[in-house]
Amino acid sequence: MSHKYDSVHVYGFLRDIKNVGNHLLLKNHPKIYLVIVQEIEDKKYFRRFVGLCKLLFLVYKEYGFGKKEVYVFGLDLRLLSFFIVKSNITYEISDIMWLYIEKPKRTILEYIDKNLAKLSSKVVFTSYEFYNKYYKGYVAKEKVTIEENKLETYGKVKPSEKFLTDQIRIAYIGAFRYNDIIKKLIDIVTSNKHITLNFYGDGYAETLHLIKIASNENSNIFYHGAFKNPNDLQRIYSENNLNFVVYQNTLENEQVAMPNKYYESGFFNIPIVCASKTYVGRRTVQNGMGWMVDIDQNSLSKFLTELKIEDLLLKHNKIKKLPKDMFAI
Repeated sequence: MSHKYDSVHVYGFLRDIKNVGNHLLLKNHPKIYLVIVQEIEDKKYFRRFVGLCKLLFLVYKEYGFGKKEVYVFGLDLRLLSFFIVKSNITYEISDIMWLYIEKPKRTILEYIDKNLAKLSSKVVFTSYEFYNKYYKGYVAKEKVTIEENKLETYGKVKPSEKFLTDQIRIAYIGAFRYNDIIKKLIDIVTSNKHITLNFYGDGYAETLHLIKIASNENSNIFYHGAFKNPNDLQRIYSENNLNFVVYQNTLENEQVAMPNKYYESGFFNIPIVCASKTYVGRRTVQNGMGWMVDIDQNSLSKFLTELKIEDLLLKHNKIKKLPKDMFAI
């Protein structure tokens, strides 16, 4: 956006988890002006509402009722932007949050979201399957842009040439959200001391507690804490030879999403394993980057215990031959 406009004004919220200062990448940009509206706590919805009202107030205070180009992420901010007059709205959908909600609330939010997307000047999807499966009948094709969640390096990282072949080293990177799958993974690695498991990131207290206990009790499981993107990514991927991106494939959003771990794996030349019945899994297999596996205990255990270094090295060499513009900006 800073290439298109003389100035870009960014209004954002900090979270009480995964707060490692990534927003500071924008702070010294000559055309970008950054305002932190509020820090929001998990599940404190009234405070979030107050923060959104504050954001609306700040927009009108700064820019009045003149014409505006507005770029928003997520349904809550798209709802808010409905109240910003004289604005062309670009709506980015990187997750479909109403897919996690039970009916009848889901039906109501789905109706609102699809119609707000329809009213938007432009809709940006980070996965083609979001559009293809859920919005195709609502949003005109000429309004749609697919902007995949590719890695923005900021010139701070480069592909890893080194590939570890001493033992299987699994990386679980990002938000710790799938408690049941993480528990299965820990149980498998606990019983297979020739496998090392590294956790990088942050998450909900229950899952974080589980990971910390496992790292304290096992010599082959490690918790490394939160990390900074992209600064720490090259180091993280160079310490591992398998990226574990097996998410809960019974969730509809996970079935169609394209997580950024796919692009990071491709850029850093690290094989990836994904859940079966997912769009990211199909893309992974099509490009020869890794595998799909079912999420039950037996399937996960069979895959990890039968996996050989030779299998990882074969995928690593295939990934190295893929153009890096498939994965990074």
